[in-house]
Amino acid sequence: MKQKKQFGPANLRAILVVLLVVVIAGGGAIFYFGLGMVRDFAGEVNQSAVDAEASGQQINQLQTLRNQLSQSDSLVDKANQLFATPANYQTQALRDVNKYASAAGITVASTNFSDPAQSGTYTMTVTFKNPVSYSKLIAFLNNIEGNLPKLQVSSIALGHADSTNIDLVQTGEIKIDISVR
Repeated sequence: MKQKKQFGPANLRAILVVLLVVVIAGGGAIFYFGLGMVRDFAGEVNQSAVDAEASGQQINQLQTLRNQLSQSDSLVDKANQLFATPANYQTQALRDVNKYASAAGITVASTNFSDPAQSGTYTMTVTFKNPVSYSKLIAFLNNIEGNLPKLQVSSIALGHADSTNIDLVQTGEIKIDISVR
C-alpha cells in the first residue's frame, strides 16, 4: 500500500502564501475599483455643489430683480398718473377743470373738446362766466399746471373788464392741452 502524503508545514505554508497573494490581489482589485467609484461619486458631488452655488447666485439675482421691480411699481404708477388714456381723457379733464374752477371760486361757462384725429393733440377749450377775479384765475391756472394727468394751458385770452375793480379781468377761451398716451 501506498502511503498517503501527509499534510506538512511546507504544504501549509505554500497554501497560505498562495492564499495571501490571492487576498492581497483581490484587495488591490477591490481597492482599485472602489477608488474609481469614489472618484466618480466625488465628481458628481462636485458638479452638484457647483450647480447649487450657481442656483444660489441665480436665486439671489432673482430676489434682487424682484426687489427692483417692486420698487419700480410705484414709479410705474406715478408715470401712469402723468397721462390720461384716450378712453377717459375727456371725463377726467372735465372733472379736474370743474374741481379746480370751483376751488378757485370761478364759474365755468362752457367746455369743448377738439377732435384729436384732426389736430393730433388732445385739447380742451374752457370759457368762464365773466368778469373773473385775476387772483382766482391765477389760482386756477396754477392748479391746472400742477395737475396729474398733465394738463397744460396752451393759450389764454385776457382783457380789461368794464369795471372799476382792478382785480377783475375779461377772459376769452382758454385752451388746455391734455397729455394722453
